[in-house]
Amino acid sequence: MDQTTQTTLDEFIAVVQDTAELAVSIAKIETSKAEAASEKKHHYLDSYIQTEQAMLLKLRGLEQKRTHLAEALGWKGLTFRQILANASPEDREKLLPSFNQLEESLKGLETSRKASEQILNVRLHELQVAIARREGGSYDDAGNVNLNSPYRSKMKDRYV
Repeated sequence: MDQTTQTTLDEFIAVVQDTAELAVSIAKIETSKAEAASEKKHHYLDSYIQTEQAMLLKLRGLEQKRTHLAEALGWKGLTFRQILANASPEDREKLLPSFNQLEESLKGLETSRKASEQILNVRLHELQVAIARREGGSYDDAGNVNLNSPYRSKMKDRYV
């Protein structure tokens, strides 16, 4: 392997590692959002969301860089598994720990995201119930807005 290809491979591995670390950071923000929502500390959510948006922009940049480097290495459009299958044994040995780290980080992010989404949906539902009651509407036993509720028509008009 020539020096240019080795440098590109090293950069590719660094980008994969940076992506894994960023996924861990985003997962922590998701966990913080979930905790703030579950503890009804909604004033923290805006800050968490802004931080998360900045991290997502950085993630997009890393993904673009990874795609560019993969193309330079002849791996355009390949999945990580396909890259490992096509890589030389010594390159595979270098790549595997980073790919495993990324996989674990993404699993943790998915778990955090699902928990955060579930808690935020519960809090949103609680707010919808409170607003519906305040405006004279109601919810049935399944949690659906009463069809006669003035709140239902406002939600549909504004958000759908």
